[in-house]
Amino acid sequence: MGPPGLLDIAELLPASVKADTGELDLAGMLQLVADTIVESLGFEVAVVNIVVDDVAMLVAAVSGPQEVRTALLNRRQGLDGWHKLVQASEPWGALRFLDHRTSQADPEDIFTWVPDLPVSDDPDAWHPEDSLFAPLTSSDGKLLGMLSVDMPRDGRRPGPATRRALEAFTVTAALALEHASLAARSLELQRQFEAVFDTSPISIALLDEQSRFVRVNEAFGALLRRCPEDLLGHHPTEFTHPEDRDAASGAMATTRAYPDRRSELPPVEKRYQLPDGSSVWGRLHLAALTTASKQTLVIAQVEDITESKRAEAQLVKQAHYDSLTGLPNRSESMRRLREAILADSADALMTAVFFCDVDRLKLVNDTHGHAVGDAFIRAVSQRIRASVREQDIVGRLSGDEFVVVVQGIETPTEAIGLAGRIVDRVREPLSLAGQRFTPSLSLGIAYSGGGMASADELLAHADSAMYRAKVEERGAWHVFDPSMRNSAPSQLALRNDLAEALAQEQFVLHYQPVVRLATREVIGHEAVLRWQHPRRGLLAPSEFLNVVLDSEYEGAITDWVIRQACNDASRLPPGCRKVSVNVSSVQIGRRDLRYVLSRCLAESRLSPRELVLELTEDRLLSRPDGAEILSALHDLGVSLAIDDFGTGYAGLNYLQRFPMINTVKLDRSFIDNLGHDPLSENIVRAVAGLALSSGLTLVTEGVETEEQAERLTAIGVEFAQGYLFARPRPADQLLT
Repeated sequence: MGPPGLLDIAELLPASVKADTGELDLAGMLQLVADTIVESLGFEVAVVNIVVDDVAMLVAAVSGPQEVRTALLNRRQGLDGWHKLVQASEPWGALRFLDHRTSQADPEDIFTWVPDLPVSDDPDAWHPEDSLFAPLTSSDGKLLGMLSVDMPRDGRRPGPATRRALEAFTVTAALALEHASLAARSLELQRQFEAVFDTSPISIALLDEQSRFVRVNEAFGALLRRCPEDLLGHHPTEFTHPEDRDAASGAMATTRAYPDRRSELPPVEKRYQLPDGSSVWGRLHLAALTTASKQTLVIAQVEDITESKRAEAQLVKQAHYDSLTGLPNRSESMRRLREAILADSADALMTAVFFCDVDRLKLVNDTHGHAVGDAFIRAVSQRIRASVREQDIVGRLSGDEFVVVVQGIETPTEAIGLAGRIVDRVREPLSLAGQRFTPSLSLGIAYSGGGMASADELLAHADSAMYRAKVEERGAWHVFDPSMRNSAPSQLALRNDLAEALAQEQFVLHYQPVVRLATREVIGHEAVLRWQHPRRGLLAPSEFLNVVLDSEYEGAITDWVIRQACNDASRLPPGCRKVSVNVSSVQIGRRDLRYVLSRCLAESRLSPRELVLELTEDRLLSRPDGAEILSALHDLGVSLAIDDFGTGYAGLNYLQRFPMINTVKLDRSFIDNLGHDPLSENIVRAVAGLALSSGLTLVTEGVETEEQAERLTAIGVEFAQGYLFARPRPADQLLT
């Protein structure tokens, strides 16, 4: 016995299509039509109305979200409203379309339900008051009902292919109404179902109880690049990518187990293997169909999503991989480094990190052009990749910097041999664009272990070792040792970059709010200096501040910070313009600082009382003119604060020697253990009492939890800042 015809199957599709009385289950058939439209044609809602008397229609089937079904199913609608809708619409073949832009009808007269959709200016976008429907008529022209669709998933008016498919479903629905009293094996209904199945632009297949194909339409065969007849009798797993077979089989089993819940079962995205070995992506929708003989068949509909998957993969690649070399970019490399450290730590192994810097790349670019420079970098990256093991990670950090992550090593000597191999391999002669080059690579090595688990710290140590290698002998490698932790090479490179950073405006200010604890109202901000380094990314003060303080640029950078902070604060609403700027004691002692402050305040029109200078060092105490210096600044009207109060001997001495100070900022070390360490709480309480009795403003730093905020409020602290309220952020985000 051959495969059943579509009518034979269609009569059996929904459970109880044939009732015990032998009559067709009209409601089940109409619901199937609505469900198939929603599942196949890209609409969220499909509704079938039937004429019940001379004046009304009844909503007999609704496919769509539950709230839509609840609102519409079994609802009576006047025929006059439908007549008005027909008169106001324009014909689209067998369909009717109401264009909200051209219709003169009053929407309240013709619509019983309008979807909640966004309104777009795009002329091809679907409008909430657009309507696409089709009169369901008998063969002699009598109106039997209406089939309507709404809420296209792509938000656009349907194209010709969708309209043709909808016309086919319209015919099916009309036939279902006309032949409700006829046997399910009606030849005319069979022809219409076969037309819908075979001509549908959606890939559709029918599977028997053994999950073998018993009917496949042309679109399904085209998707798999095979003749539909060649698929009959085969199982879908034969054409499914091995990695996706379990998911597809699980979805099939779930569909058979819950035949009445097809609208709740999510689609499965899977790959189909083509005859040439390639694959295509499909979004598979499954629905179980119970026959009169209690067989459970499955109808499968597949949407080709290959292009969207390719676009998605391309976006992922762009986000995580370097476009020039194809290697993982900085963020992806750091993610993999963190994973490697965790994995090796669990196995009591070490992770080695190589920081690689290509020597003299700028000379190549300047002499031969960036096209040759790009080819040069690609060649070097390929040589690095070819020198390491398959499991090792090679990433590109920036223009001429690479990172190599060597996992699972037991002794440092394993990594040293690999480093030497990379340096030697890169040094081999290279010919590009008719030119001969001898590339070289300076490489620094750092190891995890010994209590160091931070990927950032490990990379920084490898960076320091690389600079040592570059200083001592380009094209060599060097291993990090603790004596280099704060040493020369990395800081020397930053010092050399300071002039360019000022000239190119690479410094930026981020702002962390100071809030009133009781209300969380922002009353001011602390300016935090950041360096948007062209090679190293955004640097925190801890990474470069020592270099600045030890350079000839400290004064110029301080002036820039004050001017920028005043300008940014002046644009904030009144009540939260107060801005704090950290100033070293060397800068506080400058004779021209008063002039700089006056000029910045005048240019920005910021009130002097809204500028707070935070003293960050203790050396001011040793200056005999310290009190005179601070008094002059205080007379200018600016506020003075002690930063990191309580961390050294300076705190109380400052208060005693410099009564013009009006704010203390309690160091975060006393806040970290608040609620857990009675001593920390007693210290905070004592400082709060001291501030209150001395008329000082107290700000607690480093508040990160609600528990800390609650304890501080209970103690009587009025102001605080910390990650609980906000991290430092750029000025343009302060008003958002």
